[in-house]
Amino acid sequence: MRGRVVVGWWLALCWLLLPLCVAAQTVRGASLTEDRVALVIGNAAYKHDPLDNPVNDARLIGSRLEQAGFKVTRGENLDRNGMATALSNFGATLNDNTVAVLYYAGHALQLRDQNYMIPIDAEIRSEDDVGMQGVDLTFILGRMSRAKSRVNVVILDACRDNPFAKRASGNSQGLAQMDAPIGTLLAYATAPGKQAPDGIGQRGNSIYTAELARHLLTPGLPVELMFKRVREAVVRESRQLQVPWEHSSLLGEFAFVPGLNESKESAEADGGGELALWNSVQGSTRADDFRAYLRQYPRGRFAEPARARIAALSVAAPSATASAGELMPRVGDTWRYRVTDQFRFGDLFVTARIDAVAPDSVAETWTTTVDAKVRTTRVSLKPGFNPLPDWGAAPPEFAPYLQAADLQGGLAAAVGTPRRAVDAVSIPLKAQWQADEDIVVAAGRFRARKLVLQGRSNGTRAGAPITTEHRVWYAPDVRRIVRYEVLSHAGRSLREATVFELTEYKLQ
Repeated sequence: MRGRVVVGWWLALCWLLLPLCVAAQTVRGASLTEDRVALVIGNAAYKHDPLDNPVNDARLIGSRLEQAGFKVTRGENLDRNGMATALSNFGATLNDNTVAVLYYAGHALQLRDQNYMIPIDAEIRSEDDVGMQGVDLTFILGRMSRAKSRVNVVILDACRDNPFAKRASGNSQGLAQMDAPIGTLLAYATAPGKQAPDGIGQRGNSIYTAELARHLLTPGLPVELMFKRVREAVVRESRQLQVPWEHSSLLGEFAFVPGLNESKESAEADGGGELALWNSVQGSTRADDFRAYLRQYPRGRFAEPARARIAALSVAAPSATASAGELMPRVGDTWRYRVTDQFRFGDLFVTARIDAVAPDSVAETWTTTVDAKVRTTRVSLKPGFNPLPDWGAAPPEFAPYLQAADLQGGLAAAVGTPRRAVDAVSIPLKAQWQADEDIVVAAGRFRARKLVLQGRSNGTRAGAPITTEHRVWYAPDVRRIVRYEVLSHAGRSLREATVFELTEYKLQ
């Protein structure tokens, strides 16, 4: 009887402690697979001025999205009630783990800087009819924002020759430029304020949609680079008459098809596409427009003028002699890295975002183009390696926020002798700070502090000693690593050759 009481007591204790165990696991790190949903609408059968391609375009993109793992809801030739119902039902499916895509092909127009999708039963004779009979795009953008979907992609192949715009007096051509809500990418078939013809294209599809369908399933291709390739192709095919445009406020990585991107970005570089994009933004007074150019062409011909314009239009970045408060990461800080590895894959992209800050650590969310998972982890400010949960595609980072910890304990604080396993052999590493130097990465030029860690195994692998070297560049302006190199050998055989390079960042 006493034994049963003891067993029962232990079971009750375990049940009470279970939430604490789960919480501890959450702090250490976790990964979660995203939900993918899409709404695809093609409107062509207008009472007046019908279109040729939208239904075909919607069917093509819908099939591509299904191949990419999306649950697709389709709508063809919808009247206003049908569009409102479809958008409302779609918005109800969104949550904070959703990747949501809205694709619309058909007539659309702008009025007072708002964009309206036009149902097939619209009878627009004046400006007053636009708001009454059109469907305001801000409705679904608001639903996406309130749902806090992880990734939202809104694609508008709707900048076609538009008879409704001519009837609404005072209405501008094309669509209005809109700011994308946080976590959203807005993609236009042509630049804001411009129009594109409906009839140009092959096999019953618009040029834009045909090129979008061609590139959408490229494994491991970040969504921004995917749209860059679409733009280059459309500019080429239209002889620069049509220049697609995007505005992004994405906070993490996303590829329509997760995987390893074995093709280099420069492989499909097209000077005409870059020039057309630069011509469309160079007169802008918005820093985000120049950031959009740099996301697409971080080493482009106009990269330096773009950075100069961003500096002139933005609040100045912290200086090289940053204070302790400036070196500490802040909630919302975001960094994007290109990761290259000689053995495991071609290029992939990873994004780290700060979710919470404590005196001795930070909570991060990681996303990557190599899979469809969202990873959360807690990173110490102290020296040490920080492996991600359920991640083995690249070596772990070394103390990405070490400069903040250094300042708290003095800049001369010793890193100590951290250890890292290479080929299952634990190796102690000796650290040495080197002189400050200027370093150029895709995100820009920075004054950085360089740390070199070197180690050699006491044990061997197949009779060969293992040596490893890690080089880390910390830049106060960035509050994090700007470049990280890992090189390991087993005897004369190269075992690791990985580089993390900062391509973009946003500080709060």
